Amino acid sequence: MEKTVLMTVAGATNCKLDYSAIERKGDVDMCTVFEETRLEGVLEGVAQGRAEEIILTGYELGNSDDEILTRLQKRLNISLQKAHEYLDMFGKKSV
Repeated sequence: MEKTVLMTVAGATNCKLDYSAIERKGDVDMCTVFEETRLEGVLEGVAQGRAEEIILTGYELGNSDDEILTRLQKRLNISLQKAHEYLDMFGKKSV
């Protein structure tokens, strides 16, 4: 399968495919692309679920937003920016 087709599908699905890794696997077809896209979605869902629990637990324990942001970064190995995104998504308005 041509790389341009892979890039088009990845762009349409907002997926962050590693084209080189897929090409190394050989026999790349649309099923491979869709499976990689599905797996990426599953992993993001797991990360969101963990983030929500960390945030809710933090608030239950009386932690400040800064303490929760630090815990998110450490536990999920994410950037401060991503931690802020999760806090905005699952923060006090959700409690």
